[in-house]
Amino acid sequence: MTRHESNQWKSKGKSFGFSRRDFLKTSAGAAVGATGSLAAPYVNAQAGVTLRFLNNETAADSQTVLRNACNEYESKFGVKVIVDSTPISGAYAKTMAAINAGTPYDLATQGYIAHILQYARGGHLIPVTDLVKQHSWGQMGAWKYQGENWFYPYDYNLVTCYYRKDLYAEKGLRIPNTWAEYLDNCRALTVSKDGNIERGGCVMPLASDSATNWASFGNLFAEAPQFYDDKWNVVLDAPENADRAGRFLDLFGELYKTMPPGLNTVGYAELMSLFVTGKVAHTLYSGRVVEALEARNPDLADKYGIFAAPDSTGKQKALPFAFDGFIVFKTKQSEETLKFLKWFIDEHYIDWLHSAWMNFQPVRLDIYEDPRWKKHPMIQKHWATMMQMKSFIDPDSKVRLSSVDLIGPSIDLRPCKVFDSNVMPEMLQNKVLRNMSSVDCVKAAANRIRKLG
Repeated sequence: MTRHESNQWKSKGKSFGFSRRDFLKTSAGAAVGATGSLAAPYVNAQAGVTLRFLNNETAADSQTVLRNACNEYESKFGVKVIVDSTPISGAYAKTMAAINAGTPYDLATQGYIAHILQYARGGHLIPVTDLVKQHSWGQMGAWKYQGENWFYPYDYNLVTCYYRKDLYAEKGLRIPNTWAEYLDNCRALTVSKDGNIERGGCVMPLASDSATNWASFGNLFAEAPQFYDDKWNVVLDAPENADRAGRFLDLFGELYKTMPPGLNTVGYAELMSLFVTGKVAHTLYSGRVVEALEARNPDLADKYGIFAAPDSTGKQKALPFAFDGFIVFKTKQSEETLKFLKWFIDEHYIDWLHSAWMNFQPVRLDIYEDPRWKKHPMIQKHWATMMQMKSFIDPDSKVRLSSVDLIGPSIDLRPCKVFDSNVMPEMLQNKVLRNMSSVDCVKAAANRIRKLG
């Protein structure tokens, strides 16, 4: 896979193959399904203005931070900020419905690169470059399109492998550095009775959904097959790439046998709950697992560890990820929106990160040294985990960060089509549910990618 520039990774300006007409077609469909530069300092905000903020972080603590911040801003500057919170699954439809109605939101939290690119190419966003360039960012943390930053990041959503340290100690296991070692550990920690698995060695999603696209391919990314060449020809089924992908499928097939039964549609909630309740020895997820342990099973909160997905040889490790950030829409009051966002970053960004203290792993490198952020008691308690997570995103880290929607030579909508069409999850299903050979699974996936264009 192509490694992008570590700190500010960029797209090639005209590589998207996505015109304004294409954007309008996409936005129309979403509507049917949905029933510059930094301005003057925020102290000059104009009273009487109302801003609309679409928030897809629906956890109670995160909503509380936004509500308190907006109330404070209105009391200080007379600018009202109305927050409309919606699950992430509904954010795109609501955004496009608002755009098509001629009443776009002023500000939003969004993360999926395809949506942000479509908004930017459609002329619906204001760049936030002046805000982004004030800080240093972890690898892959900030990206540019046509020379501008279009979102202000706040978290990584790194998919690390969570494991039970106490069970490792009981069995004399060590953190795996190869696929074979990982498989051996999963087998060793699988508990069966009368032919039924009572504790799974691992759990991995394979349904045709975003959870699988996000979480299940760390070991494949570590092996680094190339999906496209530099001219966007599909090369996944070329000999070397097909061999790497095929051997990953062989691994996945064996790991699947250590999963508890009936989990072919496992999603985000189950990936956490199965680990938190002790029903699996390994799971794949972000820092939200630690928050769930503290809330639901504190006895296990000091018995977990994390590691990055290894490759087959022990030479490379990788982590899937999916960033989140703030975007600013082009409206008649974009200047006031930028003022609010700058104020929020200056005054409440730390509070925002604290609202999901482990899941909102900082993208800004200075945050890790900020005493206001570090003083959170749970961050202090799980400091070793947070520092391990930071080591994965340091600009000089050897860990490869990737995702299904970034499998091409540059940022582009074509890998996003692979994500949206569930090509990769269905490749897994062909292997473990339809008993296709790994060779045929890879060929089928490559041909599907070609058809997507």
